Amino acid sequence: MLTIDELKIVNFLLDPDAPKELPQKEASAQLEKLGLTKVFLEIEKPLMPVLEEMSNNGILIDQKRLVVLKKKNEGKIKELEKEIYKLAGGEFNLNSPKQMSEVLFKKLGLKARGAPTKSGLQSTKASKLEELKGEHEIIDLILDYREVFKINSTYLEPLSHFKGRVHTTFLQTGAATGRLSSVNPNLQNIPDSVKEVFLAEEGFKLVSLDYSQIELRILAVLSEDENLIEAFKNDLDIHRLTASQVLGVSLEKVTEEERRFAKTLNFGVIYGMGATAFARNTGLKRVEAEKFIENYFKGFPKIKKFQEGLVEEARKNGYIRNLNGRIRWLKFINNENGFLRAGAEREAINAPIQGLAADIMKLALIAVHHECKKDHDVRMLLTIHDELLLEIKEERVEKIAKIIKQTMENVYPMGVKLKVGMSIGDRWSDL
Repeated sequence: MLTIDELKIVNFLLDPDAPKELPQKEASAQLEKLGLTKVFLEIEKPLMPVLEEMSNNGILIDQKRLVVLKKKNEGKIKELEKEIYKLAGGEFNLNSPKQMSEVLFKKLGLKARGAPTKSGLQSTKASKLEELKGEHEIIDLILDYREVFKINSTYLEPLSHFKGRVHTTFLQTGAATGRLSSVNPNLQNIPDSVKEVFLAEEGFKLVSLDYSQIELRILAVLSEDENLIEAFKNDLDIHRLTASQVLGVSLEKVTEEERRFAKTLNFGVIYGMGATAFARNTGLKRVEAEKFIENYFKGFPKIKKFQEGLVEEARKNGYIRNLNGRIRWLKFINNENGFLRAGAEREAINAPIQGLAADIMKLALIAVHHECKKDHDVRMLLTIHDELLLEIKEERVEKIAKIIKQTMENVYPMGVKLKVGMSIGDRWSDL
């Protein structure tokens, strides 16, 4: 007999985009029919008490430090407002898309990129403003303002209402890829500048254990690309190696900029990044970006074949599975609209990789919890994508952290060994 929360997770597994809330008997039958029983019984169900305990543990917040940071941030907002108003020739509501559009494209006469929105105004969303960089100094200031304002409204202000420990609620039904999310408050995307307000209890240390390049390791295994597998087995700098393969130069001759291009592409490939996006993210010309991608697939030939196979499978079935059987439905995979179809193809390429990374993290949480459940000197606090954050008694921190690191690295044996980075500190910002 499923509990209400278990039934909710089962329905989510059946269709993450639009759970139909099937009754228990029908949901269980569908779970079996779609081959998702193992995902539920071995991953999602045993994870539930782990997340509940993590939520109950909470993470300590330094309210004094938060007040100082919030005041500093508000001062920065006021400074940016003054500079923007000066360049704009008057005050306006910086958070109004309508007023922002009128100031930029009518008053200042900037040349808009793309067609107007349904309201007849030019879009002022971040991606559009990024395209206007260099046209007017006001653009950089507006982008800075938005970033600082978001930190204040999304993180500092909500956190100021908490005293002592912050207890977030983890969601197993928050992301179609299988990744965990958190609410009330959301602690999944805390900016580095805000992490200083979270700290360990006196006598304890915070410990971060983070899977290193887990999605690239999964890509190597799933694609069976020998070059990529060998690179990880020999513990090479994967981004430098990629640049070397693409440019046809030795590892020693790869520049830092070339390594950066390769890093962008390595992670972009996982998401089906095309030449346009690669050019935009690196500053390369489109023709240079196309050549870079072309040479990439020559250097790692099985990756292209693997991705094409995923898209073909998705077109045939209407969905794609990860190695554990988790399903990602792709309703637009055969759509006549090229834009919608391309988006579904990118999801088909990414879902088996990101979904498996999410499953590995969940299995790690279960294994670590089993390892630590009888030990009062260690508390599991947060999981953020590929990272686990713990609080461990200071005199035992090194010993326990090493055991947990080994547990995480061995939780899912595959053709390329998982690698976990570890750091210890008093505040989250130290890690």
